[in-house]
Amino acid sequence: MRGSSNIKAKIYFSFVIGFGFLVVFHLFKEMDTGQLDWLGFFLFVLLAILAEWLPVKLPHGGTVSVGFAMWCAAIFLFQPFFAALVAIVAIIGDIFADRRDTGKWLLQVCFNSGQLAISVGVSALLFQYLKYTLPAGSLFMGIAAIASWLTLLIINTSLVTVAFAFSRGLSPQAVWISNMRWAIPNSLALMPLGYLIAQIYLHSGPWGVILFFIPLLIARYSFQAYIDLRENFLDTIRSLTAALDAKDPYTRGHSDRVAGYAVEIARRLKMPEDQVEDLKYIALLHDAGKIGTSEQILHKPGRLNDDEFQKMQCHSAIGADIVRNVKMLAKGAEIIRHHHERWDGRGYPDGKKGDEIPVSSRIIAVADAFDAMISDRPYRAAMSPEAALQEITRCAGTQLDPRIVQAFVDIYPSLFQAAKGFATGPGTRVAASSKDSQIPPGSFCQQENYTTI
Repeated sequence: MRGSSNIKAKIYFSFVIGFGFLVVFHLFKEMDTGQLDWLGFFLFVLLAILAEWLPVKLPHGGTVSVGFAMWCAAIFLFQPFFAALVAIVAIIGDIFADRRDTGKWLLQVCFNSGQLAISVGVSALLFQYLKYTLPAGSLFMGIAAIASWLTLLIINTSLVTVAFAFSRGLSPQAVWISNMRWAIPNSLALMPLGYLIAQIYLHSGPWGVILFFIPLLIARYSFQAYIDLRENFLDTIRSLTAALDAKDPYTRGHSDRVAGYAVEIARRLKMPEDQVEDLKYIALLHDAGKIGTSEQILHKPGRLNDDEFQKMQCHSAIGADIVRNVKMLAKGAEIIRHHHERWDGRGYPDGKKGDEIPVSSRIIAVADAFDAMISDRPYRAAMSPEAALQEITRCAGTQLDPRIVQAFVDIYPSLFQAAKGFATGPGTRVAASSKDSQIPPGSFCQQENYTTI
């Protein structure tokens, strides 16, 4: 899988670099240095470099900066070749200042030069075409500018998204949702600033642009605060998960693994990527309510009695109450509350059944059950992944949603490639009910508190 991603990345990088070179060559042939304001051009290059030296890091790698406003202004003011050159020189200057590995530095320079030549160059060509095609007037000039800037945003974010997806073995949708939903609002907000910079340059000359650079720095720190808010949100989740791990060492790492399985199941079911990311955070906290559960119950080496099991059952409702008070997590409260409901309606706390149970809760239920079975607990030793998968499959239609179990069966080989000799065949098909299963009966589904308490 990783090797395949590396091959895709190399092919993709080569294509972008090669096509970018062709764009630069075409723009170079069309340029006219006699019409260029060299002082203004070098000033824009300098300010763009300064802007790139203050980037904001994105969740899945990469950065975004207020230099986007300088690119927009350059498209409005300069010929396509020089507009692209402003962006390319600024990015190269930033990479050169921050280089750590010569090989990676050279690849970064080549790829970013290529993708900026394509995105800025094509957008500038579009602006030039619309400027001379549309009727004269500031309204139509504004339409041409907006169209070209949106084109710049779409091409730039798309090229970078695919690059990160291929190089890190992620899906483009995952990178787009995680990175670009934070970057795009910032870029859209910078477009009007780019227009104002261009107008100030036209009416006040290069020195007026220097004064306007201060609001750009303010915009940068505003976006940094926006990203910091997300990091604080993730820190809240990490703190709650760490508190649970400290309380119950037997389940250390359990929440991380459940979140990983849940994400892969959700993607197999083709859930929207924003919902997948939300599910990841909620799955990390699915057992947060165990913070309120006695350690004597959590660490008991034998089966729980009825009173103890009743107290243990409260953890899903307690967890829901905990996250409901955190604004950015509140929408996951019902998912946590119902992750121990059963497909046949015999679960807790509310006895919901079938599609009454939130789909994210049903996904967590499958991921939670599997990881619980392959982990050591005070009252039993871990099962093998193959045996756990068979038990999960046998529970389809009674305890677990058959569709979600089937999705887990489908992704199992990619999750456990090291499991030699395992094959998803007739013995692991998802049955409509436990009576229809081809897997020999086990013991977990027959227990009310079988594995995922």
